[in-house]
Amino acid sequence: MTSKEKDGKNHHFSIIVLAQAVIYLSIWLCNEYVASYISLIFPSILLVILILALIADWIEPSRIPGWYYTMMLISIFIPVIIGVVFYFINDGNIAWLKG
Repeated sequence: MTSKEKDGKNHHFSIIVLAQAVIYLSIWLCNEYVASYISLIFPSILLVILILALIADWIEPSRIPGWYYTMMLISIFIPVIIGVVFYFINDGNIAWLKG
């Protein structure tokens, strides 16, 4: 693999990270209630899928490319990071929790 191909993959990862960040940020700005649930549920589901994929790959090696695991980790951490950032921006005051 040439360095040009490696740079292209990193470029795709950065685009995906930015796209996810924009999507989650816009959801947090529009509706904190939905965003907080999405920030908890999506990473949990993706973590289970990642663990199952790792177990399946450990039992019987497959052709799952390495970028799949990287994308899953990115997709797990981005909503959690955005949720934590919004929690600290609002000083822990999430409107829907106060009733």
